[in-house]
Amino acid sequence: MNTSFTTAVWFMGLCAVGMACAAPSAAPETPAANHTPFQGTPGHAGFVWALGASVGNGATYPGSERRGTGISPVIGLALGRYTLSTGGGGALLDRDLDRADSGISARLVDQGKLRLSTSLRWGGGRSVGDEPRLQGLPDVRRTLRLRAALIYDVDERWSLRSSLSQDLLGRGSGAVLNNTARYELNLAPGTELSLVAGVHLANSTHMNSFFGVPVALSGVTTPLPAFHARAGMHSTEIGMDWRHNLHHHWVLLGGWRYTQLRGDARRSPLTLKPNNYGVSIGLAYRY
Repeated sequence: MNTSFTTAVWFMGLCAVGMACAAPSAAPETPAANHTPFQGTPGHAGFVWALGASVGNGATYPGSERRGTGISPVIGLALGRYTLSTGGGGALLDRDLDRADSGISARLVDQGKLRLSTSLRWGGGRSVGDEPRLQGLPDVRRTLRLRAALIYDVDERWSLRSSLSQDLLGRGSGAVLNNTARYELNLAPGTELSLVAGVHLANSTHMNSFFGVPVALSGVTTPLPAFHARAGMHSTEIGMDWRHNLHHHWVLLGGWRYTQLRGDARRSPLTLKPNNYGVSIGLAYRY
């Protein structure tokens, strides 16, 4: 991982923690309305599960002009301070997990408005497959990623979230820092909507694996010009997530994201469409 980038990332994280801890606390804080009290204490197993499926449509890879549609399982299982999720299932468990969060996670700190968690997940790769633009470039192998996430509730509706994830196996996925602001509201009884805005950064390892063209391959296995992608801003996004309780345990869920690639991700010869969107809709049974 790029040393200066890593130092900057952890400095930003420490500053965020310091600002959160230094917030005024003239009176004892109570959990925000949009935060379900943590059920990891003795005598409260907090067992919740969700199972379903969703259909999503989006770019076949960041920067692609081609789109694809696929079906994904929606799985969520929470027991005490531990959560197993994929396909957006974690967002149904009221554990402050975003739609994209997946893997096995554990909450380490819960101080009402300030929460810290960590997780392990398998994924993050890219296959050249049938993508004409990627032909002649190496695949990025799926890998084991470690993520640390910090959440701070500004008030009952606003929350700030920052997560840093790192490739543990050195397979080229590098490090990514995601920063988002979320606004949550109830549209009607049983219907919840979240508005999201995010800024995402990545180190040079990640940027070159997904947006770079190696000098040794340029003009040999690919006609694309050589391109070295530097660390920095990867993308910005806006979007929304929603869910509606259909009847008893059944939940209808969906999401929409509009993403703009930034920096060298946008300038890369692999990027044909830097501005793109993704949509999804699913159905799950939650108990």
